Amino acid sequence: MKIDVFPSVVSGTITPPASKSMLHRSIISAALSKGTSRINNVVYSEDVLATINAFKSIGVDIRTEPNYLVIQSKGLGDFKHNLEVDCNESGSTLRFLIPVLSNSNKVHFKGKSGLLKRPMTIYEDIFKSQNLKYEKTDLSIITQGKIKSGNFRIRGDISSQFISGLMFILPTLDGDSTIEITGNLESANYVALTISVLKLFSIIITTSENVFSIKGNQTYKSTEINTEIDFSQLAFYAVLGTINNSIKIANISFDSLQPDKYIFDIIQDMGGYISKELNTAVFSHSKTKGIAIDIGQYPDLAPILGVLGALSTEKTEILNAKRLIIKESNRLLSTYNMLKNFGVNVNMGIDFLEIFGPNNLTGCEVDSYNDHRIAMAAAIAATVADSKVTINNAEAINKSYPNFYKDLQSLGVKIHFRS
Repeated sequence: MKIDVFPSVVSGTITPPASKSMLHRSIISAALSKGTSRINNVVYSEDVLATINAFKSIGVDIRTEPNYLVIQSKGLGDFKHNLEVDCNESGSTLRFLIPVLSNSNKVHFKGKSGLLKRPMTIYEDIFKSQNLKYEKTDLSIITQGKIKSGNFRIRGDISSQFISGLMFILPTLDGDSTIEITGNLESANYVALTISVLKLFSIIITTSENVFSIKGNQTYKSTEINTEIDFSQLAFYAVLGTINNSIKIANISFDSLQPDKYIFDIIQDMGGYISKELNTAVFSHSKTKGIAIDIGQYPDLAPILGVLGALSTEKTEILNAKRLIIKESNRLLSTYNMLKNFGVNVNMGIDFLEIFGPNNLTGCEVDSYNDHRIAMAAAIAATVADSKVTINNAEAINKSYPNFYKDLQSLGVKIHFRS
């Protein structure tokens, strides 16, 4: 699908969708619980549907209602065996479920080729060290055998999804476990988010410096939870208000553990004006100044911060960006290419972007690279370009936020949809 986005002055109030990160964690925890759980404030993005459908395919009773889920499960021991699980393009689904679904029978994980090409050596090493089967190709991953409790040492510079994946299953095993992090833990708040969701389902994990301690023989207990809004999606509206015109964002949980809430600090550090009141915030058009941003803990913010940097004075540096290379696209390169198409003065290194501003954004044609965050960042930039912007493969937003363009239109953005 192609869309044309035209320069537009925005205004109004918006509520971002539910946190995809929290939904994945809640659905998995509910499926591991005996009884009936209800998850409120649900958005059925492609990634969330991948996790829902994975559990449906192995026998968990999940009822999808317009804005909530009811999950009825008999717990871990009741899953079907010799499973075939399609993860589509969801890295969270795949990385969380590999340990969760490890059992004495075979599990065949499928997904689109780009997903299965992502690094998975952490699990491969764990399975092989425990004499379990692990076979990986560009088309599938096949595992066989049940992960055992024990002491796990994991590098801190890899995706936190591997750590979270182990945290789902280790509490259910006989024997206690530890996960020791070597080096600095990147995306540490995502691990904290996992621990907080597990606690809602009566699973306790304790932390001491770089070691997570996990008692065995714990039992998931069903519950009802309300899902927070997604701060990684909020970031697009935060930047839109800062570069365009005032926007109010509603239903914000300011005490959230989501790492992308750091967008508030970044915008304020760059000189942006934010007014907070109860559970709302107003982002107002501001003259911003470039700063150095270490993106290691919040890599999903990189594309939209590239747009903000392009419109800020002086130099904006996006640093520690090596993990962007293994996202839905090579997000370091796709962000660079998107900005270049808009006429931005930008340099790219092996793990950084340098953006020299301010720039006048020019109307252009850009590709999403099948990356939802590139498509969304391009749409935000287009609202302040000098003429229309065409986005190719614009349907990439369905991965995380199917109603994004519709919600932009509600704020006054003129969008023309093409086939």
